[in-house]
Amino acid sequence: MVFHLVGHLVGHFTWKDTDDSVLRDVIQKMDTHHFDFMGTSQTLGGHHEGYSVMLGLTLIVMIIITWIASLQITNNSAVKSMVLIIGVFFLGYGVVEAIYFFPLPAATSILAGIFMIVGGMKRN
Repeated sequence: MVFHLVGHLVGHFTWKDTDDSVLRDVIQKMDTHHFDFMGTSQTLGGHHEGYSVMLGLTLIVMIIITWIASLQITNNSAVKSMVLIIGVFFLGYGVVEAIYFFPLPAATSILAGIFMIVGGMKRN
């Protein structure tokens, strides 16, 4: 998942860099056209940036939780449940990435989910 986080950060900080004039125009409109959203003035570009930051934070937290779970040896049943839940989470994440983004992050998340589920099920 660290690989996924690094790729996400590269995409987050470079998503506006393009030579495509039509795409540049769309990005400019996403950043400048404001609309009222629940009493605040927002842009689609701001929403895109915000969701990207939230995804990055989620990946960081999941990496930390997974690392902590790998260290926990006194309560195997709790660790097993936690790892299985995180595995299912990453499978769902991968499906969303396959639908809305592109294959590499989807495959990374789905593989992480499969490995976590298999590892969790093998844990005694």
